[in-house]
Amino acid sequence: MWKDLLEDPFSMFGLVGYLMMCFAVSCVFTVLVAMFRPIKQQDDWKAWRVILGSMIVVGSLPYGYVEAMTASHGQLLKHGVQESIDEAELNGRLQFFKVLFANEKVAHVIAVASDKNEFGLPERVVMDVNLKAGKDGWHSDSYSIVSSFKRQRDATTMPPYW
Repeated sequence: MWKDLLEDPFSMFGLVGYLMMCFAVSCVFTVLVAMFRPIKQQDDWKAWRVILGSMIVVGSLPYGYVEAMTASHGQLLKHGVQESIDEAELNGRLQFFKVLFANEKVAHVIAVASDKNEFGLPERVVMDVNLKAGKDGWHSDSYSIVSSFKRQRDATTMPPYW
């Protein structure tokens, strides 16, 4: 992961934005905790500890949820994700995918695949994939390229993946 950030430093913008959002939520949480603390309580309370702890929790919760969804639904959805990679005509292979949402009829997946950009250098293409359940498994319903230098797409996912 960190090696990819060094190869493509602009992919870090999504991560910086995500961390800023986590910090803002943590600050709001800290203000709420401070408002509801007893006034007469005399202790060594440090707001920065609450901010740091809640920032870690707020930042890791979406990733934990996505990892749990991927672990429970990933094997069933792999064929459909590969089908969308083939439809997008990528020259590389699927690196990994993460399941954001899945039920018995539809699924929403973030897929990361390798490809070569217009200069022949390797790049990672991030795709937003919607899958539908069929009689013979999961199939690609629609996809969109989120991030690709070759296709002139520059967006990010929440939580950020690259």
